[in-house]
Amino acid sequence: MTTNKDLAIQKIEKEFEKLSNLILEQLRLLQEILNKEEDAGRKKIMQKLVSNEELIDKHEVQLDEKIIKVIVLYHPLATDLRRLFAIYHMTINLERVGDLVVKITNTYLEIKDSSLLEESASTLQNMLKLTSKMVNKALLSFINNDSEFATWTINKDMEFDELNRKLLKKNFKSAGLPMESQKVLNNLVDVRSIISSLERIGAHATNIAESSIYAITGSIVRHQNPKTKN
Repeated sequence: MTTNKDLAIQKIEKEFEKLSNLILEQLRLLQEILNKEEDAGRKKIMQKLVSNEELIDKHEVQLDEKIIKVIVLYHPLATDLRRLFAIYHMTINLERVGDLVVKITNTYLEIKDSSLLEESASTLQNMLKLTSKMVNKALLSFINNDSEFATWTINKDMEFDELNRKLLKKNFKSAGLPMESQKVLNNLVDVRSIISSLERIGAHATNIAESSIYAITGSIVRHQNPKTKN
């Protein structure tokens, strides 16, 4: 028999799924912007990004309200409570991912014609693909009740850090060019901002994966290496 509590939790999970799909779409749209060459196409995508961001904020508020209401009214125990707390924490991280996508887009459009960005474009795209996959795997872990996907996401964080270091090294080498050094350094700061934002998306994906593992197993794996965890 389906209780009112069960129905309320199901509504929360559906709301969370809508939010998750919006975030994944934002990451996909960001990839399109990085691949687009004409400004007209980028402008259209940017409008969609802004429109989605408003929906993301709306879903976040609704989820907060619904989760609090279910806890107060029904006093869920054990598995249900863990799942609600996991959704709550994941919602915070997803909303921040959405904010970072918009920030990256705005910064990218400001420096899209710089030579430094052109040299970094391939690596940035690879980093974005990896972070997008990390977010997707972390969410699939929660939806499918599969902790292996979450563990994969957490382990990929190290690979992402390595990409970050390689790109920074390449950019610093470019910054040593004798011509237009001031312009290069200014662009370097902007590219670093994009790198930092992408890195933070990867970190949020890891947080989502850790929340998923908590919901599935009840284990807290923050600040631990899942490969060595007992």
